[in-house]
Amino acid sequence: MQQFLPTADEVGTVVGNPLDLAGPAKTGGVEVLPSGIRDSAGATPLDCLGVVTPLMRVVYDNSGVRAVAWRDYSRFGAGLAVSSAEAGVVRLDSEEAAARMFARFTTQWQSCAGTTVTLHAGSGGLDLTATDVRVDGPVLRATVLSDGGEGTVFPTEHAVGVARDCVVDVDVAITDPDPARRLPATRAADLVRVMLAKVDEG
Repeated sequence: MQQFLPTADEVGTVVGNPLDLAGPAKTGGVEVLPSGIRDSAGATPLDCLGVVTPLMRVVYDNSGVRAVAWRDYSRFGAGLAVSSAEAGVVRLDSEEAAARMFARFTTQWQSCAGTTVTLHAGSGGLDLTATDVRVDGPVLRATVLSDGGEGTVFPTEHAVGVARDCVVDVDVAITDPDPARRLPATRAADLVRVMLAKVDEG
């Protein structure tokens, strides 16, 4: 499974600036996915969580997950449009199961377009709004907007894709301080396509 993850060089090429590996890849079963949010006490509406946040265990639970691999990439500094990315691959118990999950995600994302999801963390909360949901063949993508305060909005690109018995899940955080450069594009979707090609090659 780890062979399906992009290298740091591949990520940097796609997002347009260098990113480094942020620790080792997490591999195993569904239990290695982030599980900090499990119910509506953690996020509302919970049904839209998977649109605004990648690779959450609650989104993939009870879906016949056989194996998982995911990792983070990051770099912080002046002149960088993208500060971090997250990429993962989830293997299900059949190609049909993967296709069903992708179809479910497509319906879910489209119904959640324009919805603001509140993550109830600590004493405050974080509002994330799913926008610009699009489907292009085996790739589904959206732009997630977060309020950085004082009217500053930071976009994150989120995309998923399907190949064989695997679902690929990627997000790319755009944090350039210059609003003219803080623009969503197709970085996450392009990175999904890089990973789908690896899955297809086996």
